[in-house]
Amino acid sequence: MNNMYRKEDYLIDRASPMPAYQQIASNIIARISQGEWELNERLPSEDLLAECYGVSRVTLRQALALLEKDEIIAKYQGKGIFVIDNPNLIVQDLSFPTLETGKSERAPMPSRILVIAEEAEPPRKVKSRLRLSAGAPAIFLKRLFVSEESAIGVNNVWFPKEMVPGFIERGLLDLSVSKTLREAYHHNIVAIDNQIEATKLDAVNARLLNSAYDAPALKIDSVHLLADDRPVEFASTIWTGKTTRFRFRVTRD
Repeated sequence: MNNMYRKEDYLIDRASPMPAYQQIASNIIARISQGEWELNERLPSEDLLAECYGVSRVTLRQALALLEKDEIIAKYQGKGIFVIDNPNLIVQDLSFPTLETGKSERAPMPSRILVIAEEAEPPRKVKSRLRLSAGAPAIFLKRLFVSEESAIGVNNVWFPKEMVPGFIERGLLDLSVSKTLREAYHHNIVAIDNQIEATKLDAVNARLLNSAYDAPALKIDSVHLLADDRPVEFASTIWTGKTTRFRFRVTRD
């Protein structure tokens, strides 16, 4: 364990709206991710951590309670506090949805169907992105993306019903939306408009992703367009901030 403590590493922003104990929990997670403490390694004592952060033991224990709840650390009576998970050990290296992704032969990301395709009334935002007229029916599909048996993303997908006739009965080909649109419906997607934003998990998605309510997450909304500029799919995916990173490659023409 690194016994060199620098005061600047433990500074608490007293003016921040984020409570001190949450800042401490985030800082400890960052230090574990950076390799200061390894799996099964014991953390410094509560007294030392409280001194380093310049807070009371009550505040420090609030931070440790958060980390215990998220199963990052475990406290053992008479032994101390130990690291039991590294947030960076399981990282899903993801790319933004691209045309190449749709054409590739690689296996789709493992997923579990949560809502088998059904006809449903889309939210106003979805209607706008799919340019649906009032009352136009849409097909909805909900999936849970998994990596090494851990849930990492919730995927909500909408299609204009007229563009995917029989979808409810047919379902997905090999659990792949892009393959189904391409091979079953012969839709040639020529453009994908992606929007990404930072967000926090609501109660429903937190439960699905086995994470804490209000935990950081990333949301990607994607509209898939045909050659005539008609949208054929709107997908909105919430990825856990804890286990996800995004890769974006730029090449010279």
